[in-house]
Amino acid sequence: MCEALNILRTLGLRHGDLHQGNVMIARPKVGMIDASRLTVKIIDTGSLEPLGAPMEPDQKDDHRWFTEHLVDIWNSVRRRKDLFLAERRFLTESVPLLRSMLEEDRAVALCSPERIQTHFDRTWTRCQLPEEEDNVRLQDPFDYIAAEHISSDKLLVGLFAESCPWFKLVSSPDPVLLTGPRGCGKSTVFRRLSLKAVLYKSADDIEKSEVAGFYVSCSADLRNRFGWLTTERLAQKFRGEVIHYFNLLLTREIIQTLIAIGRRDDRDSLFGFGLAEENKIHNALMERLGVTDAERLRLQGMTPMEHALEIVESHMYECYREILQGSTVGHRTDAAYLSDLTRFLSQEIRYFGRKQITFLVDDFSVHRLPEPVQFVLNPVIWDRQGSHVFKLSSEKYGAVIVDMLSGTTEATRELREIDCGQMYIDLGDQNKLAASRQFARELLAMRLGLAGYEAKPEEILGHSEYEEGSLGKALRARAGQRGRRDDQYHGLETIADLCSGDISVLLEIYRRIFEEGRVDKSTRAMVPKHIQHRAIGGVSRDLLNLVKSYVPYGEEMYSMASSFGNLSRRILREAIEQKKGSRYVASETARIEVDRVPGQPDEEWSSEQKNLMVQCVRRSVFIEMEAGRGRHGFTPTLRWQLRRVYCPAFGTSLAKNTAVKWTTSEFKFFLTNPRECCAYEFETRWQKPTVPREQMRFHEGLSGDASSVADRSEDIQEAN
Repeated sequence: MCEALNILRTLGLRHGDLHQGNVMIARPKVGMIDASRLTVKIIDTGSLEPLGAPMEPDQKDDHRWFTEHLVDIWNSVRRRKDLFLAERRFLTESVPLLRSMLEEDRAVALCSPERIQTHFDRTWTRCQLPEEEDNVRLQDPFDYIAAEHISSDKLLVGLFAESCPWFKLVSSPDPVLLTGPRGCGKSTVFRRLSLKAVLYKSADDIEKSEVAGFYVSCSADLRNRFGWLTTERLAQKFRGEVIHYFNLLLTREIIQTLIAIGRRDDRDSLFGFGLAEENKIHNALMERLGVTDAERLRLQGMTPMEHALEIVESHMYECYREILQGSTVGHRTDAAYLSDLTRFLSQEIRYFGRKQITFLVDDFSVHRLPEPVQFVLNPVIWDRQGSHVFKLSSEKYGAVIVDMLSGTTEATRELREIDCGQMYIDLGDQNKLAASRQFARELLAMRLGLAGYEAKPEEILGHSEYEEGSLGKALRARAGQRGRRDDQYHGLETIADLCSGDISVLLEIYRRIFEEGRVDKSTRAMVPKHIQHRAIGGVSRDLLNLVKSYVPYGEEMYSMASSFGNLSRRILREAIEQKKGSRYVASETARIEVDRVPGQPDEEWSSEQKNLMVQCVRRSVFIEMEAGRGRHGFTPTLRWQLRRVYCPAFGTSLAKNTAVKWTTSEFKFFLTNPRECCAYEFETRWQKPTVPREQMRFHEGLSGDASSVADRSEDIQEAN
């Protein structure tokens, strides 16, 4: 319509009678190359008159008629019930445009056909993929702690610290299972890897990227759809629909990314995605999705990818509606659909042919997607193809990596697991220690810069310096002193070491220090050490108390953490020093090591014990380290590290130069009665024993019988 009105204006003409009956939608003519494009026709030109001819007082000009047509269309669309988010947003944001078109003062009104088309096009584009402002800013440096709260990919790229310790491993072209505590940045890393986010980097960064990533969130896109399929019977009943919806979800992400690429000036030169490729992909999608001839028709001005997006979202809505009604979808894609699609994309788009197409499925955990649904999707996810790979993120033990034949995937062949918590633990590795500290500093520095703060992290927090030589020595030396003012937990290094991969906790510590230290944009002075210490301790206690609310086993896990934390403090402050070389040093540990003693019968774990252990690791009350080699042979050793952010609540060290070493029977007793177990552990090993250890009776499990424990006198003698 804008083109037609502009032609009339250019010719100095006015239609004069542009009511609805004279504006028609025409089907494509036979033989047209693009047979899917509908066109707009203006008929009854008998009333044409010069543009400057006088008009009757109640006569409407072409612009007024056009505006009324748009208002009528707006109301018709509004009455529809199945509007998508982009459509609802577009209707809202087009109201100011319509009001501007009705402005009486033509000097300020939106009345030029060219400007009208430009404004509506930009509004539609912004509503599909909201554009960010050129200068991304934060109101507060600690806004958007969770990646789910960041709607802007540009802002996410601006907040992302490229020194993230596990980013390089995750960005490889290999299949990956990324695990770790909640809030460790799994979602942020995956979204940063997506091509949508990479498009905000430089052309060199886009070219250097090894993967072409497409991100979907199970929390946002699948949980509300399939969270109720909690039984195997239900999941298998709708197996075809679940796979079809999953395929459509990933296809939607691909199309949205292609739309973003299509708006770039370098779409041809950098990506090899020209108009010819766009039409090919559109036609292929219509064919694979079984789109009818009527659905293929689209109006002028809508690009092929925008049309494909509308079709895919419509099919997703239809699929979900059929599931709720207990029906089956007529045309469904199958488990081979993605491999066919990605192979086609690699052949047609030059950029995809040079990169590894990667689907980034975030939060693939049983608390988001029930186990039966994961079981249905696994054949699609772990279908080994050269055209694409999957990367999953989940809580520890949250993903059910099982195929249809109930065969567990081989870690060395199918995927590589990267545990964010494990990568932060070893403070003895100087390279890892330096990398984690650099990341923690960069994370804060980038947020301060985006929020307009003048100071650098070093100016606000300072460095961790101790007259005694280390945090552990300072805690031990000042224990029991009267009138002391605690200030041990302070400085960039100690704050960074508190992190066990839980980046959201790191940001909360920064936020609490800034709040209690009254830091604003103009502050350049360091927050006093005792205020930093108080803020860190407050966060630690809050997080420890939060464990009680975890379901299930909240109280049990809290008892385990508090008992072991107190044991760790007593070992640091009260235990006799241990010999290291020619020196005697204080014992520092928050580590449990469990191995089987030769000659003892194999230990069997009850289901309740196993569930409690899994929940401790899944909730990151303890961080599970890689299995070590047992002290009594070549048996594997279970190694648990108390989450380091809990340590300030007990006033214990973050470093480790020894471990609490238990047999499986003793560890079972810890699960059953952690307070008594930890108290007896200190009495019999870490100070001069008064009761023979073998006289203590331990419970095998949460509901098991009592049994004796092997003599550990050699360990006691070594400690003494």
